[in-house]
Amino acid sequence: MTFDIEAIRVEFPALRVRDGDRARIYFDAPGGTQICRRAISRMVAHLESGTANSGEPFATSVATDALSRSAHEAVADLLGGTADEIAFGPNMTTLTLSVSRALGRCWSEGDEVLVTRLDHDANVAPWLLLARDLGLVVRWLDFNLEDGRLDLNVLPELLSSRTSLVAVGAASNALGTINDVGAIVRTVRAHSDALVFVDAVQSVPHMPIDVRALGCDLLACSPYKFFGPHQGVLWGRADLLQEIEAYKLRPSATQPPAVRFETGTPSFEAWRGH
Repeated sequence: MTFDIEAIRVEFPALRVRDGDRARIYFDAPGGTQICRRAISRMVAHLESGTANSGEPFATSVATDALSRSAHEAVADLLGGTADEIAFGPNMTTLTLSVSRALGRCWSEGDEVLVTRLDHDANVAPWLLLARDLGLVVRWLDFNLEDGRLDLNVLPELLSSRTSLVAVGAASNALGTINDVGAIVRTVRAHSDALVFVDAVQSVPHMPIDVRALGCDLLACSPYKFFGPHQGVLWGRADLLQEIEAYKLRPSATQPPAVRFETGTPSFEAWRGH
């Protein structure tokens, strides 16, 4: 069996770019992959055929909703979830920040979050910022210098009845080591009621991911790590997503307004004018 590398290269238009008389060479693949021709063509086809806001009865809106639904189904198939458990966002970091704020609405001062010293800052800083704002206690899980893997032997002693969330990476963006997420989830379940948030940005492009088998509660990845556009994807357990009161605009059908205005009041008139 042979591997036709040229047939693969032709699928990536960026590989045809030249700098003067030299072909461009990309050495920044860990930061993000080049987008493939088929993804580009699907995006262009949608924009050329007309795009529209979601949820309307006219043809362009219906087509946009159908395309969005198929994208959710495709990512659900990739991760092992269902389409209703998938959310898209600008990038993994922005999604994680949004999730942290939504979850934090149910947490109190003195609750605990656990982060690791092996994770990308995108799965650390959002939780540290939330801890600062809410007065949460931050616990740190270190890694072994010998093998670059998280020290799971000390994980049980870092967990308590006040642990609200454990944020962990499936694979290290710095070292490339792979963590046993399934074992981490089982340990967390045995010692606390904490949620487990998994950064799978580095692992999804290189290994099969099944969120059901992992047993985690939330998982994030980035299509631009596997030949798609610069974007973020979040998977969350359906029942958990129904419980989270996310920050949304007032007209959202799935989110009642947190503050109700009476007609005739200055605040209502200002909101209506906006």
